[in-house]
Amino acid sequence: MASNYTPNYQLCQWEAEDQVRRADFNTDNARIDAAIKAVDSRVTGLSGSKASTSALNSLKSTVDSLSATVAGHTGALSKKGNCVLYSTTYVGNGKSGAANKRTLTFPHKPAAVLVTYLNMFMIMVQGSASTAIHTGMLSINNALTWSGNSVSWYCTDANTQNMMNNSGVIYHVVALLDGEN
Repeated sequence: MASNYTPNYQLCQWEAEDQVRRADFNTDNARIDAAIKAVDSRVTGLSGSKASTSALNSLKSTVDSLSATVAGHTGALSKKGNCVLYSTTYVGNGKSGAANKRTLTFPHKPAAVLVTYLNMFMIMVQGSASTAIHTGMLSINNALTWSGNSVSWYCTDANTQNMMNNSGVIYHVVALLDGEN
């Protein structure tokens, strides 16, 4: 019989003067078998549900990097205003001149407005008093007025094309609106 045992599984540890018995070996083997089976059961239960240490470290590194990127963007975005991209159309009514201003009203205050038709476009920027209609090489100036969520424009000549207001023509509008108002 062994006079010492291992601390974890109490396996026999014989000293030189101890009598070695077959029953001690059988007991030790049964303990070893049970311990290995318990470990196998735990490992089998964990398969597919736990990541390796290297996979977790790699994931942590990725998350840390993304967190730093998001933090950087959050700081930059906090310095920007909120905006909304808005699109609509209007149909020209064929009228021109200062008495026949064309007005567009938006759900929020417009910062910039683009009006297009075929090869013509007009860009209006908040606060500016005039804009130009661009048709290839030709530019025609229009007077602008801004009021709340609206912008109005007119051309002093009688040509409705110069004011993007030909009768029955569908004009496309894209606007950048202030999302805070």
